[in-house]
Amino acid sequence: MTKKERILAAMRGETPDMLPYTPRFDLWYNSNAYRGALPKRHQGRTADEIARAEGWALHKVIPELLEVVDPQENVTRGIGLYSLKENGYRINFSPNVRLNVQKTRQGEEEATRVEYHTPKGVVSTKEVINEEMRNAGVSITWVQEHAIRRPEDYEIWAYIFENITVTPDYERYRAWQQRVGDDGVAVMMGTFSASPVHHIQRDFLDATEFFFHYNDHHQPMHRLAEAIGWVYDQILKVVGDSPAEAVLWGANYDDMITYPPYFEKELSPWLRKASEYLSSRGKLVVCHCDGENQGLIDLIADSGMDVAEAVCCAPMTKLPIETYYERWSKSGKLTIMGGLIQSMLSPATASLDDLRTYLDHFFKAVAPGRRIILSVADTTPPNADFDRLALVAERVEREGRLPLEAGAARPLTEAQMRAARERAAPAEAPDDVFRAVHADVLAGNDADIKTHVQQLLDRGIPAKDVLNRGMLTAMEVIGGRFRDGTVFIPEVLLSARAMNVALGVLEPHLAKEQKEASGKILLGTVRGDLHDIGKNMVATMLRGVGFEVIDLGINISTEDFVAKVEQHRPDVLGMSALLTTTMPEMKKVIDRLTAHGLRAKVKVIVGGAPVNEKFARDIGADGYGADAGSSIDLAKRLLQKEAPARR
Repeated sequence: MTKKERILAAMRGETPDMLPYTPRFDLWYNSNAYRGALPKRHQGRTADEIARAEGWALHKVIPELLEVVDPQENVTRGIGLYSLKENGYRINFSPNVRLNVQKTRQGEEEATRVEYHTPKGVVSTKEVINEEMRNAGVSITWVQEHAIRRPEDYEIWAYIFENITVTPDYERYRAWQQRVGDDGVAVMMGTFSASPVHHIQRDFLDATEFFFHYNDHHQPMHRLAEAIGWVYDQILKVVGDSPAEAVLWGANYDDMITYPPYFEKELSPWLRKASEYLSSRGKLVVCHCDGENQGLIDLIADSGMDVAEAVCCAPMTKLPIETYYERWSKSGKLTIMGGLIQSMLSPATASLDDLRTYLDHFFKAVAPGRRIILSVADTTPPNADFDRLALVAERVEREGRLPLEAGAARPLTEAQMRAARERAAPAEAPDDVFRAVHADVLAGNDADIKTHVQQLLDRGIPAKDVLNRGMLTAMEVIGGRFRDGTVFIPEVLLSARAMNVALGVLEPHLAKEQKEASGKILLGTVRGDLHDIGKNMVATMLRGVGFEVIDLGINISTEDFVAKVEQHRPDVLGMSALLTTTMPEMKKVIDRLTAHGLRAKVKVIVGGAPVNEKFARDIGADGYGADAGSSIDLAKRLLQKEAPARR
């Protein structure tokens, strides 16, 4: 069988002769090619030439969004629309919508502002790319100014989308499909978002701001979603009539960000609609499931999709590969494309023995090997040992003939899975006096909490008691439920907002009562990294349980971290990184703190998707937080140990 035939057979639920192996390494290639660091045997080669030279199938699911011939192909990246060769269609704006594109450069940073002039008003987006991003191998720009910055923008964007037409562009797609040939499956990109509301979440708002808008501006948001749906219906028809064998529809699912009730309400109906229509047109439907999917595993399985690509399993996420295989592949519901987690490819996060042990388990866990395509989840990191991909290929060549021999994998029971999906019953307030305030925090009721707090103060109840016994106890409950997976990011954010509203009433009284924080924590995402939702969640939850938090933001240099530690004298410094290329910045900060005589005066904790316990130990950190909840527990433990010596 050819590589393409193997992949298509696995996607369809058939059993090919060998386990398909199609490693994704676009970020690794972009970074190492840009820095002139490709292996000697591959210097001067394109990524596809490297894969072919190694004998691997080409990974053609996620397009290279910066690789364009005409700038118009990705000029509307800020609103999640593309006219790439991988799309097979073009986006056309009405003559009543005029695009004004302004490109500027400041130092090593390039910025693109796109203004959309309409009869309803003017809206805009701004995206940037800089040297750190190029070194990291990014394949997409960073949106610095999102499309929606005020509620009135929804109506303008709705007008723009209602006047968009989508037209076929099969010629460029066919040419690309032919270049891929028998070495892979050229997956057509329908859309990165699963549904119109998901589109707004991914592209129109900051990751945390979305949840406030979803709660506060439900009607205008769904008005825009209807307009986006008009465009999606056109895209469905064009890709359904296309020469593609497989279509990407939806990406970036995570059970905290696209949490289960939201996924079921806003994503599932469109996923089923797209899957049913594309299936009727003879297309396989692929989704990019690169997050934590414990709470979504059944919703994804029941969506009608054929392939879950970029499946990331334990130890990087909670679910082991055997659970995914049992519930998705063995059940015949969909094919897994992934399973080789990126942390196993980097010497910073795993040894060669770790990789070998992981592969030993993998081959047993996915037996007999039906509906499995071995690929990297999410992609090979820029600091990976490239020879590890070759080592995996050797194992596939030696042991990958199907059917695989059965192993001793034990998937999670139904009861264990149900526990991840069910919500806990509301907790009782510790004292009837504080019941209303406690309930306000749990419900995220920022409208009434001011009144309830003022009523307690008017009764002569000390502000410190209102805070500690009424509000912080509720945030402790929210934090526990978040750790358990029974509440999700929106609940935490809304509860934190209610807390902040209440603190506005309490602050003058707390100042008189000399309120003491639980401790001072300095947070930041390291230099070269522009991701912040995880850091923001940690900051929100730390504040919610009484810590004083100084959030430095993103892309913080070593010098700035050290200067801020010296200035603020925090009890804990927390650093976040989502890119493997930026992880070394954490060690630089720790080393610089030592050189300045500050290391012994501050506890250092680290976190982020590619970071693990081994890496934290190796760089000399005091601890590793796998998620927001565990980071809060870690900070508390570290400060409790230091309590007698604290200032």
